[in-house]
Amino acid sequence: MVPCLAAVTQLMYTLGKRKECSQHSEENDLSKQKVSVQQRQKIGRPFFIAVHVGAGYHSPASSDANYRAMRRACKAAASVLSEAGGSSMDAVVSALKVLEDDEITNAGKGSNLTEDGSVECDASIMDGLTGAFGAVGAAPGISNAIEVAAALAKQSQGGLLPLGRIPPVFLVGDGVRDWALKQNIPVVEDSAEARRRLISERAEKQWKYYTKIIESYNSAAENHQRGQSTPLRSGSCLGTSATLQAPSAEAIDRDIVSDQGQDRVEDLVLDTVGAIAVDSEGNVAAGASSGGIAMKVKGRIGLAAQYGCGCWASSRRQPEGTSVAACASGAGEILIRGLAARECCNLAQKSEEGPGTACESFLSNLMSEQAAFGSSYDSGLLLVQLNTSQGNNDPKLRGVELVAAFTSKSFGVGYYGSLMTTPKTQIFRNSNSCNERPSQKVCVFEANVMNSRR
Repeated sequence: MVPCLAAVTQLMYTLGKRKECSQHSEENDLSKQKVSVQQRQKIGRPFFIAVHVGAGYHSPASSDANYRAMRRACKAAASVLSEAGGSSMDAVVSALKVLEDDEITNAGKGSNLTEDGSVECDASIMDGLTGAFGAVGAAPGISNAIEVAAALAKQSQGGLLPLGRIPPVFLVGDGVRDWALKQNIPVVEDSAEARRRLISERAEKQWKYYTKIIESYNSAAENHQRGQSTPLRSGSCLGTSATLQAPSAEAIDRDIVSDQGQDRVEDLVLDTVGAIAVDSEGNVAAGASSGGIAMKVKGRIGLAAQYGCGCWASSRRQPEGTSVAACASGAGEILIRGLAARECCNLAQKSEEGPGTACESFLSNLMSEQAAFGSSYDSGLLLVQLNTSQGNNDPKLRGVELVAAFTSKSFGVGYYGSLMTTPKTQIFRNSNSCNERPSQKVCVFEANVMNSRR
């Protein structure tokens, strides 16, 4: 494994080392711990949920807000999985709706804006047991794109539509809004109202900042073409590529401040959020949701919506194989070419060295292979692989192996198992230089989380 920050390589959670997970004050409350354990013993349904808030740059000033969002998402999913009949796919929807509704993330409200200043969301979901998949792309006026994607996935399991028509699994643009209205899914019909609800103050401020950068670049380009001496800054772009992210990080940190005049660092062009859920039967599901890269071209469909790219889930019974699920985040145009989520799951299932090594190898190879396209190397993978048992008297879900691998400046991850007293959250940070080759800056975090006492 390539050396990373000590916080990344040392944060290993095991059942026998609970003290290492007591980083938040709520975990030190013994009364809460006793109540939580009693509740889980009464329920007797092992489960696991993992979420992430994107591969990109998370400012220290936003850490607490990201921690809160991830904890609430984990708890929302856990409440679904703790109930009899609660499915892993429904749990993924519950977790991602929490993240979409929180302005701190780049999904739903608070999403990055397009070049023309509007919000267009992507989302997808996959059920590992049935293979059901649903997705929406460049969806305008949709607060919870994951809800529409899940409805598409569920409809596809119901057979043919009247007159033998095949039900859709992927809708884009205004077609998403029209279909959602027919399914009685809440959408914002009025464009002005959609703007008010979905555009956060932070996203609008960021859009204005990048608009000025693009205008300055275009002006410099025109002067350069006319033979004037104005130089073009190396690494500048026209706002349609993820490469806008890295070069401007320090400038944004200095220049963007809150209306109250506080000198706080703002987040930098974060990408897809994701969730993976495992129910008591060992069935997995995964989902992804995103507002896309900042200043994207109107109609652009990113990683979060595309099959095999933003999320993947496969529930397999032993000895046929190992259940695994993954969701990806980062520079979509690069990760899409590698079918990131699906290929990473396939490698993890075949690897004799474990899922952590598989994820690290995949990201390293993909970043090197795609370097010719000249895009951002920001990427992140969240993967869960199951440890299951075959005995009829034992829970099918004994534990999971959790992997978070990333090349971006930071990657925010949260997870919650049925034997944990509270969700654990962490924003991992990459200390490696951006000048290093991609294969030299993959950071990996691994944890083995038990979910049953038996």
